[in-house]
Amino acid sequence: MSRNFFPAIFAIGVGIFTGYYTFQPTFQQLQYEREHSQKTSTLSDPVSLKQDTNAPTKADVQQDHKSTTQ
Repeated sequence: MSRNFFPAIFAIGVGIFTGYYTFQPTFQQLQYEREHSQKTSTLSDPVSLKQDTNAPTKADVQQDHKSTTQ
């Protein structure tokens, strides 16, 4: 029975190593982008990033065409 476990354990180990080796550059890039975005977000003012609630909406800007063609 232990002879049957060795190929399975070996295949799992090779799969984990292959996945790690294949995706390591992508994981490093994602980590760099996450660190870089955190640095830039802490430098910007969060108050200035909020949406202006007093800004006119699209419905406010559009006018009834009957009132403009009188």
